[in-house]
Amino acid sequence: MEAKYYLTWEDYKKKFPELEERPAEVVAPKLQSSEDLMFNFIVGLLM
Repeated sequence: MEAKYYLTWEDYKKKFPELEERPAEVVAPKLQSSEDLMFNFIVGLLM
C-alpha cells in the first residue's frame, strides 16, 4: 500500500532501520494498535 502517512510495521522497519535494535515485541503492538484505530476510523467514515 502506497500512502504518505499510513505504514505497516514492515514498512516502518524499512523506513527506520534504527528500530532493529529495539525489540519488535515492544514496538510492534503499539504500532499495530495505531494501525487498527486508523483503519476503524476510516471504515467508520465510510459507513
